[in-house]
Amino acid sequence: MSTAAAGQPPVPQPALAEETGRGRQSDLRAWRFRLPEAQEWQRPEEVLRRLYEEAEARAVEAYGWYMRDRVRRRTLSRVLRALAVALGSAGGVVPLASVVGGGGRPSGWGYVLLALAGACYGFDHFLGISSGWMRDMRTAQKIQRRLQEFQFDWAARSAEEARSGQSEVDVAWYLNLLRGFVLDLSEIMMDETAEWIAEFQSGLLQLQTQVNRR
Repeated sequence: MSTAAAGQPPVPQPALAEETGRGRQSDLRAWRFRLPEAQEWQRPEEVLRRLYEEAEARAVEAYGWYMRDRVRRRTLSRVLRALAVALGSAGGVVPLASVVGGGGRPSGWGYVLLALAGACYGFDHFLGISSGWMRDMRTAQKIQRRLQEFQFDWAARSAEEARSGQSEVDVAWYLNLLRGFVLDLSEIMMDETAEWIAEFQSGLLQLQTQVNRR
């Protein structure tokens, strides 16, 4: 890490997300904001550094969560779709094989296999598994882009203050940057949650409609 100019808030290196066996399947947790004490502001560079690292860690954790969830959903989606294709193909071949083999009439197993293929597809569709991993990927990319924008904005401001020889840190500017970044992260995750809720409700409505038709 390079040494920051005197009186300027340092630009910390990106934090690394911790991946533990327990944390991989847990939900995103709320972050506690530790309000700096009045005396801490006597050294604003240290306070801003801590706030930067906390905000960055929040983004890294959220990005990692969505990427891990994406892998889990993508794997399950591929398994279900492969099963649907295999069972559907077998459902079409079994009756023909029964007739060709001298059975006289198509085997009922073909209908069973086709029903299982439809069940795999329905499970994927109504639970939003395939759409879920794509949604995870899109959300992770949004978080990554917003994090990169935040990091470069911070670095650019620090460099500008250092080059101009400014002795005092513009605390209000950095706090506004932090506030906007954290609120944008929350907005990104809220949008993903709202999309999931809408998709889930739509799936329930479709399922209820099919049940009523029967």
